[in-house]
Amino acid sequence: MERETTPVDNSPDSLTPPVKRNQPDGEVEHSSENGKKRRLKRVHFSNISSSPHTRVESVVTSGSLSPLCMENVPKYTLKWTKEVLPCLRIKVDENKSTRSMYDVFIGGCLHLVSKNKILGIMSSFANRDRENKIMIDSFQHVFQKVFTLDSDSILSIKMNDLVELEEGLKNPLWMKSYAEQYVYSEKKFCKRILKDISRKLQKVIWQLMHMVRKCQNQDKEISEGMFQELFVLFAEVFNLHIMAGSNVERYTLDTGNDNKYVAIPDGVLCHPTTEEERVCAVIEVKKFYQDEKDTTTRALQSRERTDKPHQIGSELLGQHVGQTLCGLPHSLFGNKGIFGILVQGTKVTISTLEADDSYYRCLSSGYNLKTGATVTFSEQYNILQKEGRIDCIQTFLDMKKLLELICEKEFP
Repeated sequence: MERETTPVDNSPDSLTPPVKRNQPDGEVEHSSENGKKRRLKRVHFSNISSSPHTRVESVVTSGSLSPLCMENVPKYTLKWTKEVLPCLRIKVDENKSTRSMYDVFIGGCLHLVSKNKILGIMSSFANRDRENKIMIDSFQHVFQKVFTLDSDSILSIKMNDLVELEEGLKNPLWMKSYAEQYVYSEKKFCKRILKDISRKLQKVIWQLMHMVRKCQNQDKEISEGMFQELFVLFAEVFNLHIMAGSNVERYTLDTGNDNKYVAIPDGVLCHPTTEEERVCAVIEVKKFYQDEKDTTTRALQSRERTDKPHQIGSELLGQHVGQTLCGLPHSLFGNKGIFGILVQGTKVTISTLEADDSYYRCLSSGYNLKTGATVTFSEQYNILQKEGRIDCIQTFLDMKKLLELICEKEFP
């Protein structure tokens, strides 16, 4: 869900160098600064030219860099599709599309984190201290035994079930019973963790109640903003700090000659107390609840979501990659890449954009790219389902730890 605050300009200024037209097909002449003429080869992206609004031409020279040409690529990433990605040398890694959320997260860390910190961070993930293990076990207990919601979609949730869940979470007896297994100091820590989880899950339930009421009233609909708020509240259960809604400003990608591409993400994951905004992950939220009301549309959407490689349609893929690319200048990891979180209704997918310094330098200076970037997506995890929530525990807790270790600052 992107908010356009200015009219969309689908035809940014072309970066095509001056050419003479009277040349054989497939070749043009380019006048360099010293007055000498070089013959350039014009390469067409055939898979893009079939779509009028995303037709892109790239001028490539042999042995030297030439201006990057992104003719007719929409200014706002809201209009991007996957056909835009080849001209940016971005490849979607189809071989990793069935990876778990945690595998994609760890793989991203290995590439994105600097060499002087990665060893310490990976050791911290592998060698869990006692408090960290208590925290993980506490989350698993809550999601298995207390917050037992297990539903495919908002439409199948009953209000009475949410009321019972809320009452169960507020009952202190289950916290006391579970904490009894630990010694005194650990018992106090466990109770504190359980109280915090319970309090934040009650907010998740309140948001679900609001959305279920909307579903039961045929005159009203669930907005993407409601799904966005639901995910933000779920992430807060793990103490992840997400700036969303009006707190998120536009992110721009400069590709030379004042040519800018604009994205306004639905949210960004960052450290809450650093002096400058350093983004760990760019977040995009879409809704599917209307499709689920219609059998025909539901079947079509189901097929789209299960198509390999990553259950994501062309438009959503282009939009999400465009958002993460525009977030690269603000990345916590420098120019090496950034994480992405894609929420489709209540289904969560983790992505990584991996590149290197030369890729971003060429891109931002407006020259053709010598190296490319790779985007990897995880499987989807439904936070309304018990197993989906359990599978999120390790990734979300370690994302918080990653932010703390890189920024060298802890936060609640």
